[in-house]
Amino acid sequence: MNLHSLLGEQPGSKAVETLLAEASRKVTQDSVVPSPTVKVYKDAVYHSYSQLGISFNYEPSNPLAPAAYLAPGTAPPDPSLLSLVAIHLYNSPTDKFATFPLAFIINIPRDATDGKGAAAEIDMSKRAHEVVQLLGEPEEKVGGGRQGNCWIGYNKSIGLAVDFAGSSWDDGDMTIASLTLSLPDGN
Repeated sequence: MNLHSLLGEQPGSKAVETLLAEASRKVTQDSVVPSPTVKVYKDAVYHSYSQLGISFNYEPSNPLAPAAYLAPGTAPPDPSLLSLVAIHLYNSPTDKFATFPLAFIINIPRDATDGKGAAAEIDMSKRAHEVVQLLGEPEEKVGGGRQGNCWIGYNKSIGLAVDFAGSSWDDGDMTIASLTLSLPDGN
């Protein structure tokens, strides 16, 4: 499944619901999707499914007034006003989320693969050296040592950021802690 294809979707769209049902089926052998935890901010609405290891970051077409959605039982913002701009995947026990259970496809643009273009299958069990082997050298490297966890980014070409559970760049066996998919900065 190519998760980048979900970007631009609205909450409750068929594509989003299909992904959630598939993840739920993998976790519970049942396609019943749990209710999300919804957090509303002026410029973002998050639908988090901690049991499935996934959170969706939606951007409203107009700024929101978060206070209007604070009362218990208040309906979340109208889905037709929201557009999916980022998908956050987690590897347990990061941020109290379960591990996202599905493998997914990352398209690698032509210029990053010597003119051929390619696709890589990733899942949350990949190690740092495997991610770099599949996707090539990252455009950005941050963290390590006293700066905290190692983080790599392919935001310009692929629209992908990977946070590892480790702070030593010499440790190629660091596991993925979390991963964020978004539109490439070049788009």
